[in-house]
Amino acid sequence: MKLKLRDITIFNRIFNAEGGYLLDFSDRTLRHFFDEELNIDIDDEQYKEDGTSKAKRVRCLLKKVDADTALHILDKLWLYRMSLDLAGATEDLAEYHALIASIKSLDKNSSAGLPPKNSFIDIDYTHLISEMDRIKLLPPHPRGYAFELWLNELFKVFKLAPKGSFRNTGEQIDGSFRMDGAYYLMEAKWHSKETPASDLHAFQGKLNGKATWTRGVFISWQGFSNDGLTAFGNGNRIVCISGKDIHQCLKSKIPFPVLLEAKLRHASETGECYIAYEYIKNLPKP
Repeated sequence: MKLKLRDITIFNRIFNAEGGYLLDFSDRTLRHFFDEELNIDIDDEQYKEDGTSKAKRVRCLLKKVDADTALHILDKLWLYRMSLDLAGATEDLAEYHALIASIKSLDKNSSAGLPPKNSFIDIDYTHLISEMDRIKLLPPHPRGYAFELWLNELFKVFKLAPKGSFRNTGEQIDGSFRMDGAYYLMEAKWHSKETPASDLHAFQGKLNGKATWTRGVFISWQGFSNDGLTAFGNGNRIVCISGKDIHQCLKSKIPFPVLLEAKLRHASETGECYIAYEYIKNLPKP
């Protein structure tokens, strides 16, 4: 979203943001405010492009999101500002309404933006891992079904709006989810052997009958054979994730969407559908 210089000036004044500070927030309280009130990770690296101060991060966030999201953020900040009972409320209220009116008047191109990054504070990683370990002890048939249910719960925890398995004419889809406004179909396998190329080709065939922007995520507990990945080839619409990848990710307390985003970037840059967790750059390792 394109903020005018006058908008930024008003924002800085009514939220006491001229010196990099923001109202009475500390880094910790700002993090929790954006988590609890807005479900936004204000500590995400993309909001530090203009600097790491509290004001710079929030201004960067406002410039990146769409107008409706920016208005929602400003509304929450204004309610908090009013709760502090600071001096100059009457003058500030008039300027706040001027800021809101300016943003509402933006044209379609100027008001566009990206979805904000969700906040993932207080995720119970230990519980997710213990449930994953429990599934290992089940017999093969219930284990596969339990794995699908566990993945659905994983997606819920990380706010990916999952949908359970469904059947179209002649095909079964194990589930779907949404991340950053994009939709992904999922295939989940908990077999005793690595997933071969034939399973990947079968899933690719399901994707071929869907909208061209639909991507697929193939999650295999035992991972994927090197021969199978070679035979499957590059440039397909599938990203592959192994059970080991997920386990290491959760053990390192890395949100699942961060792992998926790293794999998507690798696939976009190289055409390869799979990279193991330990070879992904800039991710903490257990």
